[in-house]
Amino acid sequence: MTTRFMATTCLAAVCLAVAGCGGGGGGSGSNDNGVSFSFLGVFQEVNDVPGSPPVLPTVDNHPGDSGREVDLSQIDAIPNDVNDDGDHDGGFLGMQNNLNQESMNVEGVEVKIVIAGAVINPVATDFVPMAIRLGPAKVAVNETATNEAFVQVLFVQPKIIAFLNQNPDLLPAKPFTMNVVMKLRATADNGDHFESNEFTYPVTVVPSAL
Repeated sequence: MTTRFMATTCLAAVCLAVAGCGGGGGGSGSNDNGVSFSFLGVFQEVNDVPGSPPVLPTVDNHPGDSGREVDLSQIDAIPNDVNDDGDHDGGFLGMQNNLNQESMNVEGVEVKIVIAGAVINPVATDFVPMAIRLGPAKVAVNETATNEAFVQVLFVQPKIIAFLNQNPDLLPAKPFTMNVVMKLRATADNGDHFESNEFTYPVTVVPSAL
């Protein structure tokens, strides 16, 4: 699977736990509501014109990705290919290390699929691993801070999409809103574990056109 990123590398592998089974990642966390480690939201490309290289989000320019409408039978993951140019569109997770002195490694994102009116909630859970290095918030004069990153991640993995398509009896009648509730997990260089604030990404699921 190919992911796109700003100034770092993202490894997003499938690590699935559906229908309420436990996620992965391990370790205890300190959740201080994003004070030390912030989940900034979900963002999209600055410009993505078919036939031209996309302009990826940066610290200075990162348009928001406020949600999307999908036909689950026609996609394999979220973010999906919205403009039919052969790559995934949007879905860049923004993250920021607010520790003044310590760098941290972002290990992945916890994902819960929550659908009002479903038979069970969360309908599915997942943990998508990443390997992102964030520098400290304070740097020397004339140095560039590396404590903020925007990384495209398939946060609703193909196995989750397959599970939803294979279990329509668990879901309400379409259209419905599928809330993707996410929380980032990281470890600072001194060994402290951090969980970010939660962020909810709304997806409108529409009836299949077929």
